[in-house]
Amino acid sequence: MTAHATLADFSLVKGGLLFETERRLRRAPRSRYDPIWRALAVAMVAWLPLLLLSLPKGGPSVASLFREMQIHAQLLVALPVLVGAEPYIDGRLAFAARHFLHSNLVRADGLETFEADARRAMRWRDSYLVEVLLLVLAYALSFITPTDASRQWTMGGDDVGGMSMAGWWNLTVSQPLFRFLALRWIWRGFVWSAFLLRVSRLPLTLVPTHPDMMGGLGFLPVCQASFSPVVFSLAVVVAAYTSRVEPKGLAANPMAYVIPLAVIAAVAVVLVFAPMAFFVPQLVQAKRRGDAGFSPLASRHSRQFEQKWFPGGPNTELLGAPEMSSLADIGTAYSLSRRMRLLPWDLMALQAVIGSALAPLLILLVLDRQFLSVLKFIHHGLW
Repeated sequence: MTAHATLADFSLVKGGLLFETERRLRRAPRSRYDPIWRALAVAMVAWLPLLLLSLPKGGPSVASLFREMQIHAQLLVALPVLVGAEPYIDGRLAFAARHFLHSNLVRADGLETFEADARRAMRWRDSYLVEVLLLVLAYALSFITPTDASRQWTMGGDDVGGMSMAGWWNLTVSQPLFRFLALRWIWRGFVWSAFLLRVSRLPLTLVPTHPDMMGGLGFLPVCQASFSPVVFSLAVVVAAYTSRVEPKGLAANPMAYVIPLAVIAAVAVVLVFAPMAFFVPQLVQAKRRGDAGFSPLASRHSRQFEQKWFPGGPNTELLGAPEMSSLADIGTAYSLSRRMRLLPWDLMALQAVIGSALAPLLILLVLDRQFLSVLKFIHHGLW
C-alpha cells in the first residue's frame, strides 16, 4: 500500500451491506445528480405505495392519509435528506481526515498509527453484521411502536379493524426504512467519533500561534457541522409529531413546538461537538508550551526594542524601520498564543447545527401563516 493510500479513499458512506447491494444492482455509471435521484427513489418507494394502496378504499382513506403530516414529513422530507446528504457529509469528513496530514498535524512517528486508525474506521463501516443488527432494531422499533387505530388509511374495511395493505406497507417497509437510515447515520457518527478519539491520542504538532486560535484544528468544528442535515431530518420528524398532538396549530400554543425543537438543538450540539473535547488535553499542553515560550521571548524582544528606540535611540525615520515590524509581528503571535482556545468550536458551525434543529419551526410558521402572532406570543412569554 502506498503512503497515505487509505486517506485518499477515506469514506464513511461507501461501504456496508446496503451500499454493496446497491452497487451490484446498478449497471449504469453514476451520473452527476445521482444523490438527488437516489433520494427521490427512496422517498417514492416509501411513500408512493401508501397512496396507491389507499386509493381502492376510496376518498375517506386517501383524505385521512393526506392529513397525516408526520408521514409526509418523515417520508417526503426527512428520508430524502438522509439519503441526499450522504455525498456532502462524506466529503467533509474525508476532507477533515486528510487535512490532518496536509497540515502536518500528525507527527512523523504517528503517521503509521493514523493510517491504521483510518483503516479500522472503514472496516467498521463495512461491517455487514452491524447493518443487519441495525435493520433488526429498525423493525423492532416499528413493531413495538403502537399503531394508532384512529388513522383510517391504515385500517381495513372489516368489522375487526384489521390493518390495510397501506398500513402493512407503512409498518413493514416505510417506517423500518426510515429508522434504518437514521440509525445508520448514528452508527456512522459513532465510527467518526471513535476515529477522532484515536487521533487525539496520537502525537500532534499543534501550533499555539495558529490564526484559528485552535492550534490548527479550526477545520474540525466546521466539518462537524456537516452533520446538520441529519439533525434537520430528525427535527422535522419531531416537529411533525408535535403538530399532530397539538392539532390547534402553532399560534395556539407555540411553546409546545419550541420546547421539543430546543431540546433537539441542545442534544444535537452536545453530540455533534462532543468529539472536540478529545483534543482538549493536547490543546492545554500546546497553550502551556506557547505561554512558557513566548513570554520570555516577548520580554527579551521588548527590552531590546526599548534599549534601542527609547532615550538616546537612533535618530532615523520611524516609518519602515524593521524593528517596528518585528514588534508588531511578535505582538500578534503572542496575542494569538494567549487567546488560544482550549476547546475547538466555531460560532458559524454552532449556528448551523442549532439552525438545522430549529428550521422546521420556520416551516410550520409559514404553513400556519401566524408568524407575527407567534413572535408576539414568545416575546410576551419571555419578557
